[in-house]
Amino acid sequence: MKISRLLLRSLLLSLLHSLLRLSLFLTCTLLSAACFSQEIIRIYTIEEFDNDGKPLPLHKDTVSLLNIIGKYLPAKFDVRRVPWKRAMDNALQGDGILLGMSITTERAKKFAFSDPINMSRNWLITRCDAKFQFDTLADLKGKTLGVVLGTSAGEQFDQQANILFKLENDTGAGISRLQKLMAGRMDALVWYGSTDSVREMESIISRTFTANFPNQKNNLAVPLCVLPKPVSTVSNHFAMKLDSEKNHLLTRINLAMANARKEGDLPPANFSD
Repeated sequence: MKISRLLLRSLLLSLLHSLLRLSLFLTCTLLSAACFSQEIIRIYTIEEFDNDGKPLPLHKDTVSLLNIIGKYLPAKFDVRRVPWKRAMDNALQGDGILLGMSITTERAKKFAFSDPINMSRNWLITRCDAKFQFDTLADLKGKTLGVVLGTSAGEQFDQQANILFKLENDTGAGISRLQKLMAGRMDALVWYGSTDSVREMESIISRTFTANFPNQKNNLAVPLCVLPKPVSTVSNHFAMKLDSEKNHLLTRINLAMANARKEGDLPPANFSD
């Protein structure tokens, strides 16, 4: 009898443990975020729109970049797309990270930066029937140039804004900028491209134009041209407010990018030249 009671007690304890494990499993299945939590990092980047004013999806290259870095951290990114000026304001008010910010002297007073993600050229796009010679900033005297509000086209360019030339500001990086250029509201606009090839940049502009302006009478004669010399070449970075307690995230992102490049999952940050 004594042995039977011990055996029964052992069976009951075993059954109780099994039920407890099952309960925990079901709880984790229903509330997986609580049991298998993954770090979520908030990212701010610029919003883009099509010619109808509808938001465009995040570019596939940006999605790939964030997926790769997220794998090496590991973490997931909560991407918030807003006008660039608002993105910077949001990052200064909280602990969010900016994606794709170039370094300037003024920004370095407020933001901490990661290692470079990539490089970009700041190209001047004009109507082909209104091209002009551009070799130095002096050639921009008296012209109206379109930029995205809050962005930088290089410190020398920024210092001459609304002094040597006038700025036409856009809140987002949408196709409406091309519409304004076509309407003659500016002499040229600054287009931010991660290519160092004029021909490739012209191809990008051509595809962008024909895809978003299908009602043009002659889609083959794209009326937009890329001036041969870029305004500047800048490096793009992740950035956070300088006094953030979470600036260690930038160190981790640097390590993730370095490991990803070492494994061949990310290309070099610099142009080949």
